[in-house]
Amino acid sequence: METQVNLRDLRAFCSVIDQGSITAAAKALGETKGAVSRRISRLEEVLGIALIQRVGGRAQATTEGINYRQRAAEALEILDTAQTELRDQEAMPQGRLRITALDTHLNTSHLSDTLGRFMDAYPKVSLDVLITGELLSFREDQIDFAFRAASGQLPDSGNKAIFLAKIGLGFVASPEYLEKHGTPTHPGELSQHRLLTARAFSNGVVIDMQPCGKPEQAQQFELHGHLMCQDSSFLREAAVVGGGIFIMPPAVQEPYLKSGKLVRVLAGWESAREWNLHLVYPGRPLSPKAEAFKNFIKKEFGLSTE
Repeated sequence: METQVNLRDLRAFCSVIDQGSITAAAKALGETKGAVSRRISRLEEVLGIALIQRVGGRAQATTEGINYRQRAAEALEILDTAQTELRDQEAMPQGRLRITALDTHLNTSHLSDTLGRFMDAYPKVSLDVLITGELLSFREDQIDFAFRAASGQLPDSGNKAIFLAKIGLGFVASPEYLEKHGTPTHPGELSQHRLLTARAFSNGVVIDMQPCGKPEQAQQFELHGHLMCQDSSFLREAAVVGGGIFIMPPAVQEPYLKSGKLVRVLAGWESAREWNLHLVYPGRPLSPKAEAFKNFIKKEFGLSTE
């Protein structure tokens, strides 16, 4: 015996009350009179109560049926409204998306330009952007998308990830810091210097470095920060005023190098393992607004949206 109300049975009941007869309801619903009658009987059986009584060839609601019809109409209206809203969102995505990125990996001015173009394309979608030095939780921090970089593959976390681009790895410091503390010429000398790192690497970070173009000479180095902070902009400014050596991808270094505020350190060395930038999102069905954002970012990075 069924214990759940079938929505088509419920709509049939409402139609019988509205039309005044099973025959008229069947015509309105495009079903046979017998099919509608069976729907009413099944609904009454599930509820355990009579909803309709037949008087002079017409179908009239019982007292219980009248009360139930009112509640059912409210429920069906809510459901219909929700379905309409979903269809509207499919046509024009809307709502809020929460985006995060580690600004040690991205040029935030480039990111802001990209997000600005997205908002131009989807004016009904608002973005809550968190630029931070910490890895935020998709569940606890209610994140929809994260721009994250990793050496090699991202760890298997149940999330989905789209490879966007390869990013480099480099070290920078202010001319004043290097003049005072000396310029390292080998990654092994970094342990003798003040390192500025994101708090996400509070337990240290292992990097593989090699002399440029010489993979056979690759070596692994474990680095530990002397100044750690979740705000990478603070760390960049600390590097500018001589606070130490900071790890920055070339795209992030560019404006500081042009201004002379920072200079490259270990320019003759490069990462022995590729650092890949990904767009990461929870492994659940995407809403229309999230699907639009995913496809927009893929297009921005020259990827197919199919």
